[in-house]
Amino acid sequence: MRTSTRSPLAFPLRAAATALALVLTAACSNAPDGAAPIEEVAPPAAAPRAAAQKPAAAKVAAQKPAAANAAELPAIHGPGGACDPEPGGDCGSCDGAGDHGPEHMIGEEVEQLDIRNAPTRGPANAPVTLVVFSDFQCPFCSKFAGVLDQLEQEYPGKLRLAVKHRPLPFHKQARVAARASLAAHAQGKFWEYQAALFDKAQGALDKAGLEERAADLGLDVARFARDMQSPALEAQVAADFEEGDRLAIEGTPTLFVNGRRVMGAQPIGVLRAAIDRALAGK
Repeated sequence: MRTSTRSPLAFPLRAAATALALVLTAACSNAPDGAAPIEEVAPPAAAPRAAAQKPAAAKVAAQKPAAANAAELPAIHGPGGACDPEPGGDCGSCDGAGDHGPEHMIGEEVEQLDIRNAPTRGPANAPVTLVVFSDFQCPFCSKFAGVLDQLEQEYPGKLRLAVKHRPLPFHKQARVAARASLAAHAQGKFWEYQAALFDKAQGALDKAGLEERAADLGLDVARFARDMQSPALEAQVAADFEEGDRLAIEGTPTLFVNGRRVMGAQPIGVLRAAIDRALAGK
């Protein structure tokens, strides 16, 4: 009988390494069931796709994110890297960039994204627009909000941010949270409200918690509560979700830089490469 020479520590060490990899590279993903149609307000018609050319600044102008310390920032996750969620879980693991360079992780096709109603930040004429499809219950979207702040510091005046909503069906409070953020946007406080929602120390995303955050920011809470139930805001969330379906978005956050998708679970350097490419007009 052959005696195994494998160290008794091999399995625990391998399991620990696997668990750590999942924590570092996971992203929220799901095959969406689709959003319930809203009859009161029709979602905007999808604009025709453009050929791979210099993207039009009017549609998708990307902001130039600043180079961040890759050791301090989480990986960026999007289609191509997200796996199906584990049974009973919200998030699946994502594959990293492997041996491929940044140029292989940036899509060539230029998508036309409608950000007319989306909350935006940064100069309207910025040369680069970064459009993020996000979910308020996705922990990686929360981490990525900090990445965007860092990128803005590194690319001052070059970056325009836009947020679109992709509340995954298994995140039961994400859809109402998306409406709440738009209600705050109606009072000029989207970005502050988004930061409050992503702050886990501030409690649950139920009605009371959402209104409490609005009060903390000095919003008119009565107006906020009415707007949060508005069919028009629900229609906007539904339109964002349906646009995500058109773009085959499976995970959050999903990123577009001047209309080009940054594919897979990528380190921050890949996003920088996409922005630098957009600034060069390529």
